[in-house]
Amino acid sequence: MDFYSNLPAASSSIASSIFPTLFEVLSADEIDELLTPSVRYIVANLVARNPNKLTIRFSNWFDEWFVLAAKLTLESYYLKTWDATFIEVFYGLKRINASDAVLLRTLQSNPPVEIPMRLTRFQRRAVLCEKVLAPYVALKLDLLHSKLLARSLLQHPPAQEMGQRVRESLRTLYLRFYPLLKKLLFVLNLAVKLYFLSGRTGSTSLLDLILNIQYTRLSKYDYSRNDRSSTAPGQAVRSRPQRLNRSALLFLCRASFSKIKNLLKLSVSQMLPAFIFLLRVFQWWSSQDLSGEIQRRLNNIDKDIPPPPGRFEKNTEGTCRICNGPIRNPAVIGTGYVFCYPCILDYLPQHEGKCPVTGSQLLGCQYDKDSGHWSIKGVRKLLL
Repeated sequence: MDFYSNLPAASSSIASSIFPTLFEVLSADEIDELLTPSVRYIVANLVARNPNKLTIRFSNWFDEWFVLAAKLTLESYYLKTWDATFIEVFYGLKRINASDAVLLRTLQSNPPVEIPMRLTRFQRRAVLCEKVLAPYVALKLDLLHSKLLARSLLQHPPAQEMGQRVRESLRTLYLRFYPLLKKLLFVLNLAVKLYFLSGRTGSTSLLDLILNIQYTRLSKYDYSRNDRSSTAPGQAVRSRPQRLNRSALLFLCRASFSKIKNLLKLSVSQMLPAFIFLLRVFQWWSSQDLSGEIQRRLNNIDKDIPPPPGRFEKNTEGTCRICNGPIRNPAVIGTGYVFCYPCILDYLPQHEGKCPVTGSQLLGCQYDKDSGHWSIKGVRKLLL
């Protein structure tokens, strides 16, 4: 987080000194997208361990209390204080209001200079809609689309009333144009990201480009502005209070709390991506049940091939047990014995589909009462 904010301003490209790389922005977006399913997985496991009416309702309303309420509160706080989302702060990123071209050119020519280009209230609300409300609405629309698509696959009688026909027409239009709208938005956002690679803009989405919201890196001024423990210019930092009165105790508590807060922020910034990655790996591992499969294979790797179920007579002479001659055009049946293909096809219907050696009934041989003949299946030719 602090690494990108302390990068040198001098660069061969002016834009590259104030705009982050696309990899940084995509990494922040990827972690942001993985945060919700990771928390959902944890909640689902906790509810599965202690299922009751309250916990089940808590899990069913996950989208409302976490995706909508909790993230809306968290992102509102970070956008108000940092001009960035929760994940973007830990990646050392922020958003600026690039509507004033003069201020933007000044910042590009003098990156170390602190220029007030904070987001407006309308821009913060637009970012909240993009990061919180839009994913929530898209999730509900995807669920509705899947339900309507499953319903459309079933045959229903044609609607007779006018209202029903109108609703059916709206459902048809929704099923047809909703996927096209998602693809269109994806292509437009992809085009904006490709335009971002040219270095002419710091916007990575269509909404950011329309509202003149661009990415840049957090600077030391942003950290000093949000660090409540920083002293004012010209104020001397005392090594210790003169006496242990109430003000001194409050000063020590605030200083200790500030150090703990900074330590927690640094720990979260380093551990959050790794935690989400390990959680996703564990989820994939447990869903595929690979651990049990690998363990079963390791346990059976040195074992011999198990013998056939029952007594098995080896035919070392290579003769057919039916005609007692050399096996020609070999064929194998369900019991594992090999015969001449014409011999076994002629033998099975005459002996009720039983093996010539073991006398057991073959599963592929069944008597058809309608035709009065035996249906012979399960005889496989061998290629030697």
